[in-house]
Amino acid sequence: MIAWLSCSRTHAQDTLAAREEAATRAAVEKVSDSVVQIRTIGGLDTVDRTLLADGPTTGLVISPDGYIVSSAFNFVQQPASILVMFATGKQAPAELVATDHSRMLVLLKVNSVADLPVPDFAPVSEIRAGQWAIAVGRTFRAERVNVTVGIVSAVGRMFGKALQTDAAVSTANYGGPLVDIRGRVLGVLVPMAPQSSSEVAGVEWYDSGIGFAVPLAAIGDSLERMKRGEDRYAGLLGVSLAGRPGAGGMTTPADLAAVRPDSPAGKAGLKKDDRIVEIDGQPINTQTDLRAALGPRYAGESVRVLATRGDERIERTITLIDKLAAFRHAFLGILPMRPASEPEAGGGEQGAGSDERDEQAESAAPGSAPTGVVVRMVYVGSPAAESGVKIGDRVVRINAADVATVSDAIEELNNVAPGDQVALRVVRDDQTLDLTLTASRLPTVVPSELPPAYVAAVDAAEDTPAAGETRDLKLAEFPQTCKVYVPPAYEAGRALSVLLWLHTPGASDPDEVVRQWQPICDRDGLLLVVPTAADVNHWERTELEYLSRLVNRVVRQYTTDPRRVVVYGQGGGGGMAYLLALARRDVFTGVATSAAPLPRQIRVPDSEPAQRLAVFAGLPSDPVVSGQITPGLQKLSEGGYSLVTTTTIDLGGRLTDADRQELARWIDALDRF
Repeated sequence: MIAWLSCSRTHAQDTLAAREEAATRAAVEKVSDSVVQIRTIGGLDTVDRTLLADGPTTGLVISPDGYIVSSAFNFVQQPASILVMFATGKQAPAELVATDHSRMLVLLKVNSVADLPVPDFAPVSEIRAGQWAIAVGRTFRAERVNVTVGIVSAVGRMFGKALQTDAAVSTANYGGPLVDIRGRVLGVLVPMAPQSSSEVAGVEWYDSGIGFAVPLAAIGDSLERMKRGEDRYAGLLGVSLAGRPGAGGMTTPADLAAVRPDSPAGKAGLKKDDRIVEIDGQPINTQTDLRAALGPRYAGESVRVLATRGDERIERTITLIDKLAAFRHAFLGILPMRPASEPEAGGGEQGAGSDERDEQAESAAPGSAPTGVVVRMVYVGSPAAESGVKIGDRVVRINAADVATVSDAIEELNNVAPGDQVALRVVRDDQTLDLTLTASRLPTVVPSELPPAYVAAVDAAEDTPAAGETRDLKLAEFPQTCKVYVPPAYEAGRALSVLLWLHTPGASDPDEVVRQWQPICDRDGLLLVVPTAADVNHWERTELEYLSRLVNRVVRQYTTDPRRVVVYGQGGGGGMAYLLALARRDVFTGVATSAAPLPRQIRVPDSEPAQRLAVFAGLPSDPVVSGQITPGLQKLSEGGYSLVTTTTIDLGGRLTDADRQELARWIDALDRF
């Protein structure tokens, strides 16, 4: 009896496996005639340090008259010609008609064909997490398809633009279909990453169990417009969202930290501190909700936005656009004193949350200490200098915003452009002065000297062993090692600036770096973080994740000033510094390099109001070497970033004592406004 039951169970399992295999084969056969092989000829070998495959890729027929969809990744090398091989063995040239830069798709057209087989498309409403998902490509051999099997892991990923699958997805089937067990197309496979819009973003996840597919059933109208040769772009509203220490986008309300005056939101009358609560009737409770509501939208589409401003409800219909002019931060010419303790410091967030502002407002009650930001230095020739602002003045209001902290001042100026008129209220002794300034751009030179940042000197506390010592910092999930020097200013509870030092490939000596920087760290309250690459001879791009988590750990573990967090690198380390800083503008406010060109083909994102990233570049005195670096700096300048350049005596870019002092002053002055 037991043996019979066991045989019966085995037979049932065998039958189920056979039926699953048969269903999978049938699904693949149903779609395979619509899957084509694509060969590209000519073009670039690498983009953004990613080696591009020179073999065939995959596409999907979407209309009988020769329109084919594929992944934009397959064409980022800008090929000179494109050839398509159909399931019948016929080969024909194709032209690239249009690109969807939001969903990373391209539309091709083959003119010499007709009556091509078109697959069925699954309605988006029927796609569920957990259902079968089959990734199909036609890459290795033109006469047959290649297949991997998994499930739909999630829907609505990449802010509503894609579904996720655990089926192995690689460059072999990018551009091919992800189909269900009935052979209906769920979507077209593309690489994607949430923090980047590059065509190669996300390709590092191939065959990892993290794959994405764009549902074509949701973008039928967009495909018709692409057939007319119209490129498609993500729709931009023109706002920056406020950060709050200790909270992420899934719990933080959609409060606006900045609204660009020249953006659709600015022209519609939205302002800093407004809270978006609804998009097209869809409730918006968090920043993630807002990104998910706007993520699928294209430029040219209109959305109905409902926002609140205190008790006021603001409703506007806003048309999204594809591009905003590079934003350049405004500058008044004031370097602030720093308070003995800063409630908004630490946590890696830029700016105070609303609950913090409430605490600050309470501290400004009658009878409390004077509020406002004390002027530490006035830049020579700046708008503040021309209007008569003096050292020791207290800035208490900028435009209509009360100023209690440096963050308040910077957040208000994030909504101002160079050339705008700015109303400034300062208190000098017992006198209140109302001034009008014309904002300029951030300075391009480093002050030759800076006055002290604090009124009182640091008082050391003997019972704090962390101060003035070098510590080891190891992240358990990574093999790299790291040393951290903690200066005596930490004993006083003051917010430290942070310098993440990336060594030159082949030359790592953390102890020597600490020795060189210790006097500066002790004087300026600078936390020095010196990691070593897994292979000391070169930094790998894959180590960006390690460096990102490392800086997250540092700003959580120590009291740090979010306005002065900098990454530095020389040579190859400088290339990593650029990549890290541009990817983590939510944390870094400065990137400093020496003898380091911007990585080739890197797509420089435009500067954003609420993410201030300044650039300090040391140029070797050799004009040939400097000439190789300046084109990248021009890209950064065109992107709106504040750029300071200096000439290093050493041809290899090694910093002298004078160079380190200049870099230290630049870091010390990053909280200027």
